[in-house]
Amino acid sequence: MRSADAWLIQDATVDSTRVDCRIRDGRVVELRAGLPELEGESAISAGGGELLPGLADHHIHLRAAAAARRSTDLGGAGLTAMADDDGGTGWLRVIGAGAELTRTDLDARWPHRPVRAQHRSGALWTLNSAALATLRPGASDEELRTGQFWRSTARLRSLLDLAREADLPGLAAQLAALGVTHVTDATPDFTGAPMPQHVLSLGPDSLGPRKIVIPDHEAPDLGRLVHDVRGAHDAGRGVALHVVSAVAMAVAIAALREAGSIDSDRIEHAAVCSDDAARALAELGVTVVTQPSLVARHGAAYLAESPEDERPLLWRYAGLQRLGVRVAVSSDAPYGDVDPWRTVAAATTRLSAGQVIGPDERVAPTTAFSSLLAAPLDPGGPPRRVRAGCPADLCLLATSLDDALTSALAGEPVAVRSTFVDGHRVHASTGQTDS
Repeated sequence: MRSADAWLIQDATVDSTRVDCRIRDGRVVELRAGLPELEGESAISAGGGELLPGLADHHIHLRAAAAARRSTDLGGAGLTAMADDDGGTGWLRVIGAGAELTRTDLDARWPHRPVRAQHRSGALWTLNSAALATLRPGASDEELRTGQFWRSTARLRSLLDLAREADLPGLAAQLAALGVTHVTDATPDFTGAPMPQHVLSLGPDSLGPRKIVIPDHEAPDLGRLVHDVRGAHDAGRGVALHVVSAVAMAVAIAALREAGSIDSDRIEHAAVCSDDAARALAELGVTVVTQPSLVARHGAAYLAESPEDERPLLWRYAGLQRLGVRVAVSSDAPYGDVDPWRTVAAATTRLSAGQVIGPDERVAPTTAFSSLLAAPLDPGGPPRRVRAGCPADLCLLATSLDDALTSALAGEPVAVRSTFVDGHRVHASTGQTDS
């Protein structure tokens, strides 16, 4: 095979113009019509397909999303959606549970095989008695009694020796097939993952903002939060504050006002955000990284569980922008949909179980899609462009972008012909031929 760093993409559409694109040493070196094929290049006929910067997922949990590929996803339903104990003896991993389960709940259905189940929020893992019996020392008496482990994913991985359960190569291939070249891992203790995509971490040792979780199952500590925000700023980093309730939002705003905000500060989720809170975020210059696919997956449950006065404020997008807040979309996979094209559709339609959740929060598909092209260190900022001299992190569609967005809105898969990371092709669609 010829060098992965020497490619000629022929007859691609870039900014409404049909051009050829030459890639060398991880960069786009020429971009114009009629480029001759040079010795040592692999040529791809794009047939007019759109050539885009590779897409960025601004908030994903890589190891959890990889492990989810080997899990049973309840999608917000209860345990009755699954069969009773079938006599199996191997581990059963369940995600997306619609209720906060206890050890007793799991024992009633699976008294013999070890089971661990995660709430749809990702904040709670519950183990049954058979699973608890396998734990290494380190669980508290309360955790052993209830089987509930709050915000303890990393600790459970150690207690259960689960280091090898995640299918990272499979996840990387799935992301590449969707055109994703950049991912931001939002796990607070993330330390890295071997993937071809560019990975920005919100963990302890990174150039990215520092992830800080404002808990929603216990009273937030404003003083501690201010201290942590200042510590991140003093280290030259912004903060990425996990905010999923009105109380957490108020605490986040208070902490940023007291500590002072910087351009790279961001709010993850903003699941409940009033107009007053949005104005405060705009004043602070804070970006909101939201997840529209959570509306599509769990909108009906959110409406059923939230107070009536909060329902218009759930997972906002257009309303935040109208009030001056920068917004970027992301997946929050595995809790949201890993497919960025379905994320765009969710932001555009706000459909959940046949009903529109927050019609005033809908945005144009191009608005949501544009945020997928923003630089990982600048979510909500201007979209990256394909230009001579830019990194060869590229997504080549089989169609125009307009047609791809139309397919996404119709619930149809989007055809990504090739994906390149640093000039290396990491995805080629089935049947694609090179010269």
